[in-house]
Formats: sequence, C-alpha cells, structure tokens
Amino acid sequence: MKVGNNSISKNFVLFILASVIFWFLTKLSKEYESTIEYPVSYENLPTDKLLQEEPVKEIGVHIKTTGFKLISGKLFPRTLKIDGTNLYQKSGSNYYLLLNQQKLSIQRQMTAGVDIDHFIKDSISFNLGFLSQKKVPVQLNSNLSYEAGYDVNGKITIAPDSVLVSGPEAVLDTIQFVETNLFTRSDLNESIDEELPLKKFSGSNTNLGIDKVTIKATVEKFTEGTVKIPFAVMNLPDSITISTFPKELNLTYKIALSSFNDVKPSSFRIECDYRLSIDNNLTYLVPKLIQQSNLVKNVKISPQRIDFLIEK
Repeated sequence: MKVGNNSISKNFVLFILASVIFWFLTKLSKEYESTIEYPVSYENLPTDKLLQEEPVKEIGVHIKTTGFKLISGKLFPRTLKIDGTNLYQKSGSNYYLLLNQQKLSIQRQMTAGVDIDHFIKDSISFNLGFLSQKKVPVQLNSNLSYEAGYDVNGKITIAPDSVLVSGPEAVLDTIQFVETNLFTRSDLNESIDEELPLKKFSGSNTNLGIDKVTIKATVEKFTEGTVKIPFAVMNLPDSITISTFPKELNLTYKIALSSFNDVKPSSFRIECDYRLSIDNNLTYLVPKLIQQSNLVKNVKISPQRIDFLIEK
C-alpha cells in the first residue's frame, strides 16, 4: 500500500509541475508592453565640432513583444546606434535630435518580433563646441623624502614647463594646469633626472600636445649655517629715538656644502615695523625677514622679539 501511495504522489507532483510549465509557457507566448533602457552609441556626429559633455548613454523605449523576448530584452538589451547627421541647433552650443525621425532605423535594429511603440523622451540633447587650444603650466605631483643630511639644492625644474592642451572651449576654461603622474622617491641622496608621463583628461575629448616631461633637481649634502646681522626699524617717527636690545640678530639656515662660502650677512635683510608694535600695544619689536639668499632654506631668526626703550 505504501508503494502505491508513493507512486500516486510522484505522479501528482509531475502533473502539477507540467501544469505550471504549460501555464508559464502560455503566459510568455502572449504579447506584453513594457519599457526597456537600451544602451546607445552615436555615429556621424559633426566632424568640425567636439562634444563638450557626454550625451545620454541609454534611452528608454516602450515596446510590444512576447514575454519570452521581453525577458531577453531586459536581461540582455542590445546597443542601439543613433545617427547624429540631422542635428538641430537650439542655442549656442546646444543641439538636439528627434528620435521619432529615426524610429524606422532603430526599429530595424530590434530583435524580430519586438515592436517600438514610442520613446520615453522624444529627443536627445548634445553640447557641441569648437576645437580650441590653450597653453597651461605643468605641475609636479611628487612625494619625496631625503636621506638624513641631504636636500634639494635650488628648485626642481620641469622641461617643458608648459603644455598645449586642445579640446572643447567649455572644458579648456576649467583647466588651469596639467599634472604629472605621481613621482615617489625615498631616502634620496643623489640628483634627479627623470622622464614623467602627464596625466590625461579622461572622457572630455581633450588632448595634450606632449605625453611626458623631464624633471631635474640637484640633491646635495646640506649643513647648518649661522650669521649675525643688524636690523632696520621702519616707521619710526623723526621725533623719537629708541635703543634696542639686542642690536643684532642670529640667523640659522640650511645650505648645501658646495655653497657654504657664498652666503654673507649682506645676503639678508631684517626689518622691524615700529608702527605695528604701537598699533598692537606691544612693548617689543617683531623682526621680519625681508630678504634672503636663494641658496639657503629653513631660515630661523633668534630672538623672535626685540626689546626697546624710548630715549628722551
């Protein structure tokens, strides 16, 4: 008896399964309406103009078709080619095309049995501009560290230091410089002479006149230098005489060993603004470095404040 019941149960399950499959196939064979977002590509756009913005990458199409093809279309939508030959100018760089004018062409790209009912949006907008050129400076994108006691002597030079950029006017207006790829070095103790690629502008129809630049820098052993120099007091009224303590200031700085003997006290100038101290109710003068040798870096003044007495 148990064997017979199992046989009946299996037959019943198979019957239910066959009924569901038959129902499902019947439903899918019927015609349905739905909207599918189709990816698009563009061809025959004007050759004398450039896209200043990317146009839409998908268009919504309301279709009529069977359930089978509807499911297939939603899962694997085919890319539709849009013809940009007949563009209409709206204003300035704004153009558009009418999808209904291309309905027959787009219908031919559809799978057999898929009929276009209408487009969700009747037009596609384009922002087209003329090709322009602009020269902009090159900026070094770097992450450098030096071995203890070493540093760069002078500036890191870039050759060429500027590049010609061509592209749509609207895009060029936003470009102020071109950056190199990241240049990373650690524990540097020797000079730099390297070629670096320039970063390209992605997705903007913008081109660079060159692909790479050369960077150079002299890396040397550095030491600390010191010098004692006098200072000038500015904006002191003619009716006032002051005595300052101290009379001279100490400067410490970093300098390349090869240039150590080229720095003299006359390479620096320090000024104190008397009016600044009076206006801010200060009882001391604040020294400020006005001039320094281009051979030194990290200059420090000591002391940072200068006491003074008004002589009567």
